[in-house]
Amino acid sequence: MLFSTVKSFGRFATRGVLFRAKGNAQDYYNYIGDDLVEGMHEGFVNPNKPLWLNLGYWERAQTYPQACEAMAELLGDAAQLNPDDRQLDVGFGFAEQDLYWVKKYNVGHITGLNITAMQVERARQRVRERGLEHRITLGVGSATSVPFDNESFTKVTALECAFHFMTREQFFHEAFRVLKPGGRLAIADGAGPEGNPPPTLRARMYMHYHSAPMVNLYDIAEYERILKNIGFVNFQCRTIEREVYPAHNAYTMLRIAGRTVENAVIPQLTDKYKDRILKRWGKYGFTRYVIISADKPAVAAE
Repeated sequence: MLFSTVKSFGRFATRGVLFRAKGNAQDYYNYIGDDLVEGMHEGFVNPNKPLWLNLGYWERAQTYPQACEAMAELLGDAAQLNPDDRQLDVGFGFAEQDLYWVKKYNVGHITGLNITAMQVERARQRVRERGLEHRITLGVGSATSVPFDNESFTKVTALECAFHFMTREQFFHEAFRVLKPGGRLAIADGAGPEGNPPPTLRARMYMHYHSAPMVNLYDIAEYERILKNIGFVNFQCRTIEREVYPAHNAYTMLRIAGRTVENAVIPQLTDKYKDRILKRWGKYGFTRYVIISADKPAVAAE
């Protein structure tokens, strides 16, 4: 999850919640529980509630589950997932995307790593209920210290979580190490404004609250430079914030007003509304939302 909306942030900040340090991403996700929208934690009461934890891609979607599925599909397409893959998915939340990827792309096997034990336990239960233990293996572990051998996976994915890692660059090194030659890294993530201007105090506070280390705040050009220095090639980036932040803001406002996940239906938004939300969002650190992919060379460089 990248973070809750700007207006929601303001609401919680005025209550003083901003200054309650969550410590790290594990504490943060234990705090928010089973819902992306802070303050809407329902304690897993509804067994049919979809447990997505991303902001969603809303180009054609009108409901949150539709938007999250569309985001997972964007990342799956960027990773070029297929039946021959042995995939490592880090920061998998409640494994909603892993269940989707097995169904959509018939991925051979997915191994998941997540530092939040509560999420791992719940996700394992959901995998068992669907009889997919032989296709999806989930465990507690860190994306910056991956407990697997070199060249173990054909794909590594990170859906809206790498901004939490200390550091994201260390995760890139680990992803490169565990990928087989010719393997691919694919990420849905946030990036900073072009040129890496000094972050405002508001941005620093916001990122601290959401357990996003400031060292991870850099623009797309720096993102590409870091990946290439590690050894990745074929860097590709798609910016999609216009179809992410505004609609998610509208969705959160409906949830705060009392709508359920399924009944919070987002109409087509005007360009004026999108421009206003993106301008506001620009004050809070990650101004860009990106789908990034890069490959480990098929033949090691000499």
